[in-house]
Amino acid sequence: MPSVTPAPHRFVVTVDDPGGLIQDLSLFERTRRFLDAEGVPASFMVVPRGDGGWQLDRQPEWLEALHSAERDGHDCQLHGLDHANCEFGPIPDLIRTLDGTDAEAGFRSDSEQFGHMWRPEAYYEKLQTAMAIFERAFERRPLVFRTGALSQTPELYDVMADAGMRYASNLITDPRGWAYIVERYDDPGDWDPAVPPGPHRLTDQIINLPIISEYAWYLTEAKIPRHLALAIDDLERVFAAGGVFVLVCHVQCVGAEDGLSRKLLHQLLQVARQDFGVEFGTLAALVQGIERGDVSLFTP
Repeated sequence: MPSVTPAPHRFVVTVDDPGGLIQDLSLFERTRRFLDAEGVPASFMVVPRGDGGWQLDRQPEWLEALHSAERDGHDCQLHGLDHANCEFGPIPDLIRTLDGTDAEAGFRSDSEQFGHMWRPEAYYEKLQTAMAIFERAFERRPLVFRTGALSQTPELYDVMADAGMRYASNLITDPRGWAYIVERYDDPGDWDPAVPPGPHRLTDQIINLPIISEYAWYLTEAKIPRHLALAIDDLERVFAAGGVFVLVCHVQCVGAEDGLSRKLLHQLLQVARQDFGVEFGTLAALVQGIERGDVSLFTP
């Protein structure tokens, strides 16, 4: 009987916020150099528009940097429009509390200010605008959409389908990463049972590529061992479940001069490579694997 080659352990690094939100190109370049040195391709989740009239398709230096990254095996996908003002719905509680805001009070405040925009027609207009800027910048449409700060309502996914998009990356499997950010180590919770650790259908037309967690947000030296241990625990559990490890990190942290996020990520990538034999890839490669049937979808 011929031997069966086991499916690879897939590991995808996604880097949020370059472009309209974090317009400092040096942070992107430092992040890219780090990933190149690690030999790891990444998906940069690009914000197409930002403060001060910033727009990606009108930024020659940014376009050259992003095109260069793609030529070298990285990948760019779409991250919101302006990444501002709860643009695609309310922000999840775990993210809202990062600035010390009470989750319930924050939701009430956001609803009062921005709730009138949480309508399918508004989503469609913003998504079309974001996709048009992206398409002019890259001469192709994005494959994967992640909203700014993961803002969302269920109607968003019907709008995505109407706009011709099929893949989101907008839900979190392990919210403990955000509990760790605010140093809630004693009772951080556990995985969200509603978000499986691999691609799954949100609707008949939209597939979600879930984020496992974030471990490298504005670290101190003292935080690194705890956060790394959490990441390794998630690696073991994701691969034991036959899932895909989609890591989120942020360009303003990975590209920071202090190097602490890079220190943690270097150790995590080494463990992933040496102990789990992972196959590093991009979101685009993951989508291709799903389309070919090489990557199975989780079912409820």
